[in-house]
Amino acid sequence: MKKTIKFLFALTAMFSLAVGCSDDDSITEPEVPSEVEMTSFGFYAEDNATTLFSDYVIEDVTTTDIAISLPDGADLTSLIARFTTTEGDVVKIGAVEQVSGTTANNFSAPIEYLVSEGITNKIYTVTVGKLASSVWSLLSTYSEDTITETALQINPTTSIPYVAYISDRDASDDQKMNLISYDGTSWTRTGTTDFSDYRASSVDLKFSETGTPFISFLEYTEIRQASIMSYENDTWSYVGGTPFTEVKAGANTVAITSDNSIYGFYTNDVSGDDNRRNVFARSFEANTWSDLTIAGRSGFARELKTKVIGDVIYLAILDYGEGQAISVFKYNNGTWTTLADKMKESEENTVYYYNIALDVDQQGNVYVAYAENNGPDTDYQLRVKKYDATASAWSTLGDLIVTTNTRDFDIAVDKYNNAMLFYQNDNGTPVFLPFDSDVNNWGTPVVFADADASDLKIEVAPNGLSYASYIANDILNLYKFDSPEN
Repeated sequence: MKKTIKFLFALTAMFSLAVGCSDDDSITEPEVPSEVEMTSFGFYAEDNATTLFSDYVIEDVTTTDIAISLPDGADLTSLIARFTTTEGDVVKIGAVEQVSGTTANNFSAPIEYLVSEGITNKIYTVTVGKLASSVWSLLSTYSEDTITETALQINPTTSIPYVAYISDRDASDDQKMNLISYDGTSWTRTGTTDFSDYRASSVDLKFSETGTPFISFLEYTEIRQASIMSYENDTWSYVGGTPFTEVKAGANTVAITSDNSIYGFYTNDVSGDDNRRNVFARSFEANTWSDLTIAGRSGFARELKTKVIGDVIYLAILDYGEGQAISVFKYNNGTWTTLADKMKESEENTVYYYNIALDVDQQGNVYVAYAENNGPDTDYQLRVKKYDATASAWSTLGDLIVTTNTRDFDIAVDKYNNAMLFYQNDNGTPVFLPFDSDVNNWGTPVVFADADASDLKIEVAPNGLSYASYIANDILNLYKFDSPEN
């Protein structure tokens, strides 16, 4: 009997121990909270090609309240953000999972991002504001050389402004071509000083999409021909080895398409020649210059300007004679299209023969600036006309600009398709005039400091910044248009 009781006690103890061990094995350890962090956040131009032209990024996020400012003209309603998180995190806005560099959202109001992994969550509030409106500020002056004539362009690969200029020397035969650039800190010369073979005038500067500079200019050979030079392999050389015109030339310009095709345009200036003042084009292929007929073009010309968008060339012509007029042509896939032929507001009007300015936006809308009066015995006024590529129609932008100085002006279109006019007021002082699309008229003018300025130029860089240059008191002045917060 005692043995039986002892056995039962032992059996009970073993059962209790087994149950205890089983209970211990079934206990679930509390889940350790995961690390969830948004480590970087920003908006990249690559993801927002029509809205942003630089990157705006917070590389190291240290707070759950993320504030980031974008340019004043940026559309906030459909922006794609890029972000990084700690490993394994899921990011959502509401119920929608977010994919960095892919998902678009409306950032007109603050947005809450939920970052989670397992049972751990963290909310990041992103607020997108606008940078302070851009202002013009003097970037630098250049007085290391004396200058007579300039051309301003922006290198498409670096967004650095370049100025081609003709030197001012005691002997006119020594006035030759030069190219300098400003990187935000210092001026740099491209190649040697006075690199052209002969005296130069009438300069035009363009870049290939890969950043090679091309300069078109008149060169005072025995007959004054138009030449195009490029800078490659640390050397300036003539495209084709010689001037691209075989006759005496007047106005000239160069165009480089995205496939690196080179085109030169010029007016014939041979006295007594039946073709004098007519416009001609030449293309450079297989190391040879060849004539290119401008279909639909006829008549005399005083000034020429070109602009390239991708592989499309736009050619603006200041027609000469019979009160002058404006013509614009487009060359695409080997075909010329006439956008304007001898255009002016009235046959009674006269277009001033001295200058024409041209720019084209990414949608193919064309902007030309020129001076025109309102008939006999009336003053010239600056007019800007826009060609709407969708409607195939021209219209005058805003009011006419009144100034007694109608020779020296330039036009540019910013990345948000706003026209900007750079001209001289009655005192010869440079004035920047932006077009305000909200009121469909010109906005508030910005008057620069220097009077008696000349050679006014304005250009927009691929990163959205604008640059303007002019000569005053024999010194080159370079300005930048940017938000003071940058």
